[in-house]
Amino acid sequence: MIRKAFSILGILLLSGVLINGITMTQHLKKIHAGLEDNLVSIQKLNQVQAAIIHKNEEINKMVSTVDNINKGLDQTIDRTNKTLALLTQVVDLNADSLRLNNDMIGYSSNSKNKISTLNQSLKELSPYMTQLDNMLKNLSKTAQEDQKHMNELLKSTESLNNKTPGVELGR
Repeated sequence: MIRKAFSILGILLLSGVLINGITMTQHLKKIHAGLEDNLVSIQKLNQVQAAIIHKNEEINKMVSTVDNINKGLDQTIDRTNKTLALLTQVVDLNADSLRLNNDMIGYSSNSKNKISTLNQSLKELSPYMTQLDNMLKNLSKTAQEDQKHMNELLKSTESLNNKTPGVELGR
């Protein structure tokens, strides 16, 4: 009986170990399936990481290209700033030229007004100048006639003096 009890106990123990082994095997199968899923996921993750690394290399190339573009843009900005400075100088010079031109227009207008006034004054003087010219011509004729008369008077005086004894001319 003790044997039987030991036999039953042994069978029960063995059954327990078997059940435990079967349960453990089922759990191990589940773990194995999970590990296989994890392996597939890790392989996919590795592929994604490889793609990301490849993309990062492309991004690095893009960053390098963008840096080159930025350098080119910086040079363009510098040249544009220099051009803007030169254009500003040109605008300032044009403004100065415009001021000078406007001043010259003012001076020209003022000169025009003065010349117009002078022309008007000369037109007003013209009859008086003609009259003065006529008077000077008449005066010249009168002076010539006076000189002629003075010469005749001188000749008459000399003739008279020559006829009068004791009168000598002091020439």
